[in-house]
Amino acid sequence: MRGRVPAGMAKHATVEDELAELAAIVADAEAMGIDPWPEPKPSRPWAKWGIATFLAVMMLSWVSKLLFRLVDVSTSGSP
Repeated sequence: MRGRVPAGMAKHATVEDELAELAAIVADAEAMGIDPWPEPKPSRPWAKWGIATFLAVMMLSWVSKLLFRLVDVSTSGSP
C-alpha cells in the first residue's frame, strides 16, 4: 500500500504544487463560510465524572455481592 494515492488526490511533482492546492482548498472553504481551524472547545469534565461515579458504584456493588457470598449472614443464633 506504500506510495498509493487516495482517490480524488493527485500526486504532486513538487511540494509547492501540493501547498498551492491546499491553499486553494482552504480559500474555497473560507469562501463557503467554513472555518478550517475552529477554536478548541472548552473542556467539560462531566463525562469523566459521570463515568468515574458509575464505575465506583459498580465496583462497590461487585464487592458487596462477593462479601455477601463469602460471609454467612443469618438471623438465627446468638446476638
